[in-house]
Parts: sequence; C-alpha cells; structure tokens
Amino acid sequence: MSEYPSGYRSQTSYVTPSNFSLPTNPGILAPHLSQTNPAKWAQLKFIERIYNFEKSLDDDHEIGARLLSFASEITFYIQDVDYDDPHMISFSGSNENGEKLQLVQHVSQLNIFLVAMKKRGKEPVRIGFKLKRAAEEDR
Repeated sequence: MSEYPSGYRSQTSYVTPSNFSLPTNPGILAPHLSQTNPAKWAQLKFIERIYNFEKSLDDDHEIGARLLSFASEITFYIQDVDYDDPHMISFSGSNENGEKLQLVQHVSQLNIFLVAMKKRGKEPVRIGFKLKRAAEEDR
C-alpha cells in the first residue's frame, strides 16, 4: 500500500533528462597561470608594471629598482626580468657604479620598489616595451 493518496503522481515522473554539456570554451575550466606557473605569471605582471611606470618617466630618467629586504639600500638599473619554472624570478641590471648584479628570488618573497633614476647615457633606456613584446612572443 502506498503512503500517497490515490491519483498522486510523483514529480520525478515529470523530470526530463538534462541537456547539460561541457562549456563551449574548455579553457574556462583550465587553472589560471598564477596556479600552474607562478613565476611566469609574476614575470608577466612585473613587466606590465615596468611598461606602465616607464610611460610616466621624462626624458631624463629611466627605470630602476630599490631592493627593500636587505640591510643596506641597494638601487639598480633594471635591464632584464626572467623566471625559472615554477617559482623563481630574477632581475638583472647594474648599480650606479656600473657593477652588474642579479637578484634571484622566490615569487612569494617578491617585493621590488620601482624608482626613477637619472639616465646614464644620452638617451634613457626603456626596457618595458622590449620585455612586454618578448613575453607576448613566448606565450
């Protein structure tokens, strides 16, 4: 004997199969670059920041960086930004005395202070566009 009154129809009898399918853009389910390769993502974001910062500089200045996590203040001209999968990012350049330096850092420790530095030559060096173009070609 049924616990339902006679003539009662279960609502499940009216359910039709769903037409659910995967999204037309399968990339929507793919993990973000910041999850799969945080160093590459950090490099791209840093290049974007360099590019935008350089747009605000006058003709007497070029991009530099000041390292904030060291006991003494270190300021240098940035010449390149690179990464090593999946967590290391490096900044290459030279200080005001022309001494070469390279900072290699884990992306979780990244803190760089962008500064405007007096140009070294007749024309200021602009690296943002070069780095941005190289990063886009690398994709």
